[in-house]
Amino acid sequence: MSVETSFSALLIHGTRQIVYWALQPILIAASLYLAHTNASLDTHILFITAAFCIITLFEITIPARPEWRKSAGETAALLVFVFLAGAAYALIETLYEASLFKWMAGLSEAWRLDIWPSQWPKIAQVLLIFSAFEFVNYWYHRASHRWGWLWRLSGHSAHHAFKKLSGLNAVANHPLEGFFLILPRAIVGFLLGGEAVGAAFISLTAVTAILAHSNLHLNSALVGWFFTTNRYHIHHHSQVISESNTNYGCVCIVWDRLFGTFKDADTKDTGIDDVQPDYRAMLLMPFKR
Repeated sequence: MSVETSFSALLIHGTRQIVYWALQPILIAASLYLAHTNASLDTHILFITAAFCIITLFEITIPARPEWRKSAGETAALLVFVFLAGAAYALIETLYEASLFKWMAGLSEAWRLDIWPSQWPKIAQVLLIFSAFEFVNYWYHRASHRWGWLWRLSGHSAHHAFKKLSGLNAVANHPLEGFFLILPRAIVGFLLGGEAVGAAFISLTAVTAILAHSNLHLNSALVGWFFTTNRYHIHHHSQVISESNTNYGCVCIVWDRLFGTFKDADTKDTGIDDVQPDYRAMLLMPFKR
């Protein structure tokens, strides 16, 4: 083995170790630091974009499962699906803003329900809204797996249909699921308040969700006590139904630990079938048995 080959192997090994031990803690700490410094929404969006690019670069160069590497065509198709979902979510949020959110905000003001602890340190506020949101989302997510009509109506099966996971899959949801995914935020906001830390909450949630779907070797020993890691979430995407009915916390695993749905185990295959359905079939899932 040449000196150049030895150096390359050593560099790859070192990079894998850094990613394994430090990537998720560093990105979470960076997000919380931005919250502490009252960073603007634009800063948080830039941070999310940079984090996604870093995670994607590592997925290309040192993937946990090389067979999960996507071709250019597969990536382009997934981007189109994500774009459609994003456009639908924007429309759904606009509809909610003009109706449900406006009504709930009026009730909150009339009933003086804003009990948000604005005197707390910003990091504590972000972690509070982060875990509170996930508490509501946990029960929706669990119900969507247990109740067949909700599994079908929400289109959640489309999110589970992918055979190759990556950070981009964090936002690869059926367009109709926006009606269900946006509601937990409205409920938590109605009961608690906390819009002042909204940008920081989005930042922490987005980065953790991207990591949870990433095709990387990441450590779960410490950070995984509270935050969802990809080892846990990929197990939730298992093709085996009994395994898929665990680890419902998309970004915060603590509720699974408390309510008995947590499982730490290896995952062989993901998806809902041996072959990934085409995107037309995914879009039609809510309308077919």
